[in-house]
Amino acid sequence: MAPDANIPEVRQLPEEFQEAAEQSPAVQHAKDLAAVLDDIYGIKADVHELHSGNAILSVFRGLLAYTDGESFWWTSPELSDSGAPALSSAVTLPVAAEQLAEHSAILRARPAISLLNSELPLLADVILADHVAPR
Repeated sequence: MAPDANIPEVRQLPEEFQEAAEQSPAVQHAKDLAAVLDDIYGIKADVHELHSGNAILSVFRGLLAYTDGESFWWTSPELSDSGAPALSSAVTLPVAAEQLAEHSAILRARPAISLLNSELPLLADVILADHVAPR
């Protein structure tokens, strides 16, 4: 059977565009932030998609940034005036990158043992909680 001249040919998107088309807005937003952190501040970060539809960006031990595709939020390494962990947030990539770079520098300056004993979130705990269904 000869191809019908009235039916348009179906073409595949190039591989790099297929991957981007399949990503959630949160994952793409997190990858954009990771690129800014790497390009401007030399900070390598990994991106993980969560079942909630949000994405998480691991910047440094205890420094995890979340995004829903529109804004970013994370626990600051500095405590609030009441002594509780402070939540930080940003709407734009440049502001989020700058604040995360500052917070990363604070954590990098601390002795490693203090990070082990802190109450900052750990990537393994977040991913485990997201992927393991409670009984």
